[in-house]
Amino acid sequence: MLLSLIGKQMKMLLRNKQPLIILLVMPLVLITILSTALAGVMDNGGESAIQARLVILDESNWEQEEESIKSFIEEQGVSGSALDALLTQVKMNDPIHILENSILASKEVGKYISVEKKKATDLNNLRKDKNIDGILMIPSNFRLNYIKSAYFGVNQTPDIDVFLSQENEIRASIIQSVIQEWQNGFTKSLVFSKAGISPNEIMQNTENVKKIEQELQERERKIPASIYYTVGMLVMFALYIPTFLSGFALQEVQWKVYDRLILAGVSSTLYTVSIFITGTIVAVMQQAIILIFGKLVLGIDWIGAEGMLVIVLGYSFFIGGLSSLLTTLQLRTKSEGAANIFSGFVVSIFAFLGGSFFNIGDVSSLLANIGNFTPNGATMTAILSIQKGQQLEVIWSYISALFVWFILCVLLSIVLFPKRGGTS
Repeated sequence: MLLSLIGKQMKMLLRNKQPLIILLVMPLVLITILSTALAGVMDNGGESAIQARLVILDESNWEQEEESIKSFIEEQGVSGSALDALLTQVKMNDPIHILENSILASKEVGKYISVEKKKATDLNNLRKDKNIDGILMIPSNFRLNYIKSAYFGVNQTPDIDVFLSQENEIRASIIQSVIQEWQNGFTKSLVFSKAGISPNEIMQNTENVKKIEQELQERERKIPASIYYTVGMLVMFALYIPTFLSGFALQEVQWKVYDRLILAGVSSTLYTVSIFITGTIVAVMQQAIILIFGKLVLGIDWIGAEGMLVIVLGYSFFIGGLSSLLTTLQLRTKSEGAANIFSGFVVSIFAFLGGSFFNIGDVSSLLANIGNFTPNGATMTAILSIQKGQQLEVIWSYISALFVWFILCVLLSIVLFPKRGGTS
């Protein structure tokens, strides 16, 4: 009986052109138009998807260490023109100079890391700053120790301290990647400098840039207009599914079909469950079609299949629950008022707060936070988080919001559903 009810409702949906146009044609058309029209604005909004903030605390500089470096070299028996030549060489190959002026100052790395220098006395305050993703602390004797190891074989390790933020692991990992490559460079230079290979050539290796770009591609990427509006229209137009299903249910009441079902022994619970399952199935199909359209037509590379599946199913269950609730309200009031209010007013408010039209966070962080508590807003934020390459764990708070909405719809459907004879 349940399958017969679901089949009946699916046939009613497929035989009507208006639902098919609104649920499938309109979102696909709007996605294409908005993605094309706003691609230039969204896709070129910045040079990179993410930029980490690095603070360098250098307790010294070449000028302050030059005298102690010169004295050490003289102690090693080097003097005259040989001393001057060696001082010039070690100054040119200063690892800190190479890091600041060659590696971090390069255009490639500059897209991903912004650098500023502070005094070492600010360390405690800087470590509390959540906007700072990494701190590189260079001790006062670093250059001298490096020269002792690199040029004179003294067992004196040049140490540095790196502090990475736990607030944003991706930005911190970018900094860590560059620092590690730089450290590997000056570690190798301790050996290769004796063979006549310039440390500058080693430490300016561009592999670190390639690793950063690869890491960003794998872990977090910029959201283009095509992805943003595909997701925005997906979550918005799914909200129209309950309107049509509840409208069909009201038609069945007016045509006495519902009464005949009750007389045939179909319980109100079974009828409501059939609406719920139908709404869930239609929502899954609609979202699948839109996502496939995005991949095949717009060339979107959807990532995070497991997370996307969880989100789509969660949102579909909510749509099914909402379909049951709207059907209950229409059967109880014997009018299309509830569905009309929902489709004409509530959907627009939800779409606005959820960010379907534009990123509302650019206007107000408060409205964005409110939008994340709407079912469509929570779903959209969860999908975009996955598409940025973030970990699956970030979606659970949004899935929890969807679960609350789902439970609320189901409970209200049970409480408000009219008793037998209540729709006559």
